[in-house]
This record gives sequence, C-alpha cells and structure tokens, in this order.
Amino acid sequence: MSDLVLKEMRGSVAVVTLNNPKTRNALSKEVLEGLADALEDLNDKPECRAIVLTGGSGHFCSGGDVSRMSDDRPLPVGRARMKLGHRIVRAMVNGPKPVVCAVEGYAAGAGFSLAAASDWVVGAPSAKFVSSFAKVGLVPDLGLLWSLPQRIGVAQARRLFYRAEVVAAEEAKELGIIDTLVSEGEELVASAIEVAESFTAAAPLSAALVRSALGRGIQTLDDALAYEMDNQSALYLTDDHKEAVKAFMEKRAPDFRGR
Repeated sequence: MSDLVLKEMRGSVAVVTLNNPKTRNALSKEVLEGLADALEDLNDKPECRAIVLTGGSGHFCSGGDVSRMSDDRPLPVGRARMKLGHRIVRAMVNGPKPVVCAVEGYAAGAGFSLAAASDWVVGAPSAKFVSSFAKVGLVPDLGLLWSLPQRIGVAQARRLFYRAEVVAAEEAKELGIIDTLVSEGEELVASAIEVAESFTAAAPLSAALVRSALGRGIQTLDDALAYEMDNQSALYLTDDHKEAVKAFMEKRAPDFRGR
C-alpha cells in the first residue's frame, strides 16, 4: 500500500485516507493507483462491511494534479489515465460496500466527483466544493456528470458546472451535496464511521444488490420488477435471510454473515 493512500480497519469499517498534503491530496497517477487498489481490495474482503473515504491534513482532495497538466498527454495516455480513475468510481458506485465520504477543506474537481459518487457525505464546516473543470477547459470527469445531477438536480448541476462556483458547507447542505454537516469541533471521521456503521446493519448481500441496482439505474417500473425477479428469489435462499427471520421470531438482532 502506497504512503499516499492509507488504509485502516476500525471494526468492520475501513477508513481510507488520501495522504499527500503538499498538493492538498491531488489525484496524481500514484494516488489514483493507490486509491483504486485500496478500494478494490476492500470490496473483496468479507470483514470489511463499509468504507469511509477522507483526506488528511485538513483537505479532502483538490482534484487533478494541475502541476502535471502542462506535460504532453497524447490521446492514449489520457485515455489510460481516465480508465484508472474509472476503476475508482466503479469500485465506489458498483462495489458491494457502502461508501461514506468525510470532507473537510476543499473537494475540488475530481475530488468533488469522489464525494458525489459516495452513498453519504459527512461535511465539516470548512468543507468547500467546486466543479472546477470549466476553469481548465475540461468536462466534469470521474462520473460527476451523472452523480451530481442525481444529488442536486439538473438545473443546480448546470449552475455549478458552468460557473465553477465554490459552494461552502452550509449551501452544500441545503443543496444536498452534504448529507450530514457536523458542528465546529465535532470529530469528522468519527461521525463518518458512525454513519458507516449504521449502514452495516443491512445484510451484506442485500446492500450489495441495492447498490448494484442504483448504480446501473432503475428507469421504469419494469426495470425494477425485472431486477426483483432476478435477485429476490435468490436472496430467499440465503443464510442471511433465514437468520433474519429466525432473529425476528426470537426478538433479537440478526447476525449477518454475507452468505
């Protein structure tokens, strides 16, 4: 594991920390590789039930590494870099584990994309979000064209995309970018872990299939019914479903094992 991306288990919750303070945790190629590897590894570990993603040294992520944008990037190089970023977004959106982002300081550009791709955003009073792509002649990437309109609607997403406005924490909470805004002095990562732990109450297979459905998109009633038909009857046969029924009858909390 790279020193630029730190990983720590807190019970059944993994805390992944971007750790490049000199660049406010910018997404260099090395950080992208480390984050993709970390998320994919955690998605494969049964002992990990949820993931908290945060940034060290007072900032979440300043987006792409602008200091390297003056380098020549032929089309194949640019496409390879995008594929690396797409590994991260797919691991966050389509992976089986809920992801909570803990944001303080800047979530800019692709850093904003990471936050918007998560299941829940816990923000500190210092949190600032900006879709800065228009300022550098680029389109929003890492899925932000999809994830931000889902969170705040198309009209507000257009405003943030075109104007590249910085959205401070209070407005971000009002818009729906931040789901939980902690108070000044409240421990941000601890609050995010608490949210993540509440998500682990769901049976792992159930949570994974709900995330898969939301990630692929349920556009019509027939889409929803077809997804139920393919997956609900299989879940009836799982040990977790049987355990949940037994626990209900015995008036106790179920012990889910992801089987």
